[in-house]
Amino acid sequence: MQSVCLILTRFCLSAWVGAAVIFVINGVQDVTFQPFDSLVRDQLISLHFPVYYTLEWVLLVGAFLGCLGIRSKQLLPRWKANLILALVILTLTISLADYFWIYQPLESMITPPGSPRPAQFTNYHQASKYINSINILLTFTAAILINLPVIRETPATSEESVANMK
Repeated sequence: MQSVCLILTRFCLSAWVGAAVIFVINGVQDVTFQPFDSLVRDQLISLHFPVYYTLEWVLLVGAFLGCLGIRSKQLLPRWKANLILALVILTLTISLADYFWIYQPLESMITPPGSPRPAQFTNYHQASKYINSINILLTFTAAILINLPVIRETPATSEESVANMK
């Protein structure tokens, strides 16, 4: 069961990092593409970001559940499993805070699409960029940690122990 949990955690963390990077690349291209006016840009934001957050939560919850299954000392050292779990919990917490306290106010500022943006828009947008960058960096760190090779210590057999004593 632990091997399945390890695979799940590795998949979910790696998939989220990849999906987030692709989303950011596409999102930046969409909002900087000159032929799109502010109406189209606002509509793209309203269409893409709910998918972004849904995918993020599905993959991070999957990683969280996988982390719960690898916490015994059989596959990973306990400290490493706990560190990865802590990073996953932190990224989930940050993403929820980002959604409710930054994204939702931002979305209300661009609703209806094409409407003039209030002065706070720039501050919220900057905060969203920094928080999402930190979140992706934390997830990337957890993905690196979980994807490192698993080193299993095998106990020496009694014959090897006797031979080593001589």
